Amino acid sequence: MFDNFNAVISSGLPLLGAMAFIVSVITEVIKETKLFKKVPTDLVVIALSLILTVTAYFALAAIYDKRIIWYEVVASVVVGFFVAFVAMFGWSKLDALFTRFRKTKE
Repeated sequence: MFDNFNAVISSGLPLLGAMAFIVSVITEVIKETKLFKKVPTDLVVIALSLILTVTAYFALAAIYDKRIIWYEVVASVVVGFFVAFVAMFGWSKLDALFTRFRKTKE
């Protein structure tokens, strides 16, 4: 689907942001319903993120007529947790976490 890592990053970050926005909007709409009123909001966000990312992977695989590979499904689940993190805490917290682990010896 993607030829190199730069293409994945340059197209993946806007998709991650769009999915986090969609998850936030859906969560705000459904969290006041009777069914989801007693469920913790963070759990709803995680479930929606996982469902959205795995569904998006299957949709992109169908659009590009690509075989579904097990480790790509696992990767989409991992990306789902990133989407949930961004939806719950925002980009600034993700950037701070990335910077903390990216520190190199100077």
